[in-house]
Amino acid sequence: MSANYRPVAVLIILLGCLAAAAASLVPFYGVAYVIDGIALAAVLTPFAIYGMFIESLRGPWLLASGLVLLGITLAVVIDERYLDYDGYRDATLYWVPLLAVAIVLPIAYIFGKREPYT
Repeated sequence: MSANYRPVAVLIILLGCLAAAAASLVPFYGVAYVIDGIALAAVLTPFAIYGMFIESLRGPWLLASGLVLLGITLAVVIDERYLDYDGYRDATLYWVPLLAVAIVLPIAYIFGKREPYT
């Protein structure tokens, strides 16, 4: 019997939502913040897709794929938003999380999908 990593997966999704919120709140003329909807969607989409795999992946694959997605997302958000903010002109924030989910989740699904109940 494998460990149940679903609560940790939900925590990973919540942390991804916080990263998306942090990436989408951008400065507006130094006095306020506005929500960048494209950044919000680009960072939130991998975690929405990851949430669809909660029931179909086995424990270690569910945890590992979520941690990889969260790590990549946090690295990109921290670098692009807080360390080197330039209005997301190089578009790294938009394509790196989506590329990560396109690579990580198919691999995790191929190797870690649950056997159907018979």
